[in-house]
Amino acid sequence: MTQDALPAIPSSWIWAEVGDLLSGIEAGYSFKCEERPPENAEVGVVKVSAVTWGEFDEDASKTCLSSDRVDPKLFIRPGDFLFSRANTIQLVGACVIVHRISRRLMLSDKILRLRFHTVVPQWLLYVLRTSWGRAEIERLATGNQESMRNIGQDRIRAIRIPVPPLAEQRRIVEDIEKQFTRLEAAVAALQRAKANLKACRTSATEAAFASHSAAPIRHLGDLGEIVGGLTKGQRRKAGTRTRPVPYLRVANVQRGRLDLETIKLIEATEEEIRTLQLIPGDVLLNEGGDRDKLGRGWIWEGQISECIHQNHVFRVRLDPGLATPRFVSHYANHFGQKYFFKEGRQTTNLASINMTNLRALPIPLPPVSDQEKVIADLEDHLSMIDNLDHSVDANLRRATALRQVILNKAFEGKLLPQDPNDEPASLLLERIQAAHAKAPARRAARKREVHA
Repeated sequence: MTQDALPAIPSSWIWAEVGDLLSGIEAGYSFKCEERPPENAEVGVVKVSAVTWGEFDEDASKTCLSSDRVDPKLFIRPGDFLFSRANTIQLVGACVIVHRISRRLMLSDKILRLRFHTVVPQWLLYVLRTSWGRAEIERLATGNQESMRNIGQDRIRAIRIPVPPLAEQRRIVEDIEKQFTRLEAAVAALQRAKANLKACRTSATEAAFASHSAAPIRHLGDLGEIVGGLTKGQRRKAGTRTRPVPYLRVANVQRGRLDLETIKLIEATEEEIRTLQLIPGDVLLNEGGDRDKLGRGWIWEGQISECIHQNHVFRVRLDPGLATPRFVSHYANHFGQKYFFKEGRQTTNLASINMTNLRALPIPLPPVSDQEKVIADLEDHLSMIDNLDHSVDANLRRATALRQVILNKAFEGKLLPQDPNDEPASLLLERIQAAHAKAPARRAARKREVHA
């Protein structure tokens, strides 16, 4: 094993390769299956998506259609250490320990079962989830495409890991799991808080508009000009002069905000640019796509000096004497979403609205001065909710970082003090190597007995 740039570890630990600790690696086969999880007595094959950096997911499986393909030796059982040898750069080398399984599932050619000699499998699981473990896997994985990397069995065996004394492995694993349990409880509480804040946001919006629910109903089309945008890739007459100009796509127009991190260019004529150029105060609303995109939108504030919009984004330019952009945007994002679901065209998981639907959106419309007061009060409430939401998100990020801190401290031997009475890891490795040496002799003896 190469010793270049290996981090310092306690004196009772030892650096080893995964292959030094293995008693074997088992792999299944690749063959045609039905793309659904097996039911009742059916047998299935596990997919690569069953093994990520979380828990084993037995639902990520497919059904074996041929009984000739069924091999009980390949069935996955509780306690198995599974390793994904092929996946994206982020997921290649992901591993899990199976805690429970209700389906009859076999290994595939991409999901391997690792078997160990005298070592705590959970220790290896956690080491491979540290930043060091990920770096080792990425160092040894092959392939030059982000979408698929591979790490073969020889390279899995070459992964370098620190090995503590056996007793210390058990103590560290116990402490990690105790800390992770507390951390997961905190994360669950933060996620509940986030859900409650979302409910508060809904309640604040509904309460703000409730006081004017009896105001005269006006349709959006009567409040200003509504236009569609420029169709991407349209055919033009030969010789038509165009130039590239920034434009807004559906992805840029979020519910209650604009995401301008990625702005693309589109070819447009000077007349199209003049007609479709956005000005501050324009209300933008999406035509649809996925159901969550339907009718979502926000206000253009002139963030880019020259910008137009594509045909899947509607622009509403309001008459300032009738309606304010923030009143219409808040109303459309909340109440309009329900209206668009009802009036729009829907297929499986997709929905869309047209110009007619949009123009007909009914809005209870008080005088402009009352609209401004409604929005001032609403945005005061939403600002407080947003601040709390940002705080929750920051704590969720800290929780994720803390998991890695705990793992890295464990990997460095700094999570718990060492016990001088522990048997050094070097002696553990010597016993494993002795067992390796005896294994071929035992297999040869069994073969001689069979053929005698």
